[in-house]
Amino acid sequence: MSILEFSHVSLTMSQTKRRTGTGKSKRLRRFAGETKRQVIPVVNDLSFSVQAGQSIALVGGKALARTSILRLAAGTLIPDSGTVTRSEPIVPMIGIARGFGRGYTVRQNIYLVGGILGLTPDQVEQRIPQITEFADLKSILDRHLGAAPASTRQKLAWSIAMSLDARFYAVDQTLVVGERDFRQKCWTHVDQLREQGATFIISADNSKVYRRFCDRALYFSHGKLEADTTVAAALALARKARHAARDSED
Repeated sequence: MSILEFSHVSLTMSQTKRRTGTGKSKRLRRFAGETKRQVIPVVNDLSFSVQAGQSIALVGGKALARTSILRLAAGTLIPDSGTVTRSEPIVPMIGIARGFGRGYTVRQNIYLVGGILGLTPDQVEQRIPQITEFADLKSILDRHLGAAPASTRQKLAWSIAMSLDARFYAVDQTLVVGERDFRQKCWTHVDQLREQGATFIISADNSKVYRRFCDRALYFSHGKLEADTTVAAALALARKARHAARDSED
């Protein structure tokens, strides 16, 4: 039985570009900073299903399209047409660290992001010891996040999201984060979740993550699903597409 179903899903976005051209009037518009707006297709008539316990790699296409698919899956974005059906709540591990407030303490930020991810204040309170122990931030719990390095914010965001003990995660670039020791902790945790039947749909620039963790791949080109295949086959298609693009530029 499918726990996630995309049926003929399409999505467009508005994009603003500076004027281009070589004519006198076009040059004047360009120098004046005049822009033009155009609507671009991001996802085009996309249909696929996900079964419980699968770990799926999104390969190929633009990062915007892959991130949009994750947002559509989690329900934080709605399609222009088609339907997305889910039978399990999906945790959107997509840019979570950007939701932190630098002027708040670590504790306050846990409540802030935990609330965004659907936790009640009581649920956040219960999870704070687990979150801060995993992220190794107990000693600064009541200090302001301030100018903490990106790695600290990533570790905190990761630990908050994983404290939900969800059955389904949509992950954009953050399956594992931080320095080597912390990344190993992340791997141990997500491997355990997968063994327990959790489902993952992942977009990552590092293909090693796909090879290490995923058992199925969806390969995209120009917003369309071109292949539902193995990770090795999808990565081969992506390499072929990159080589073809470079050859066309020469």
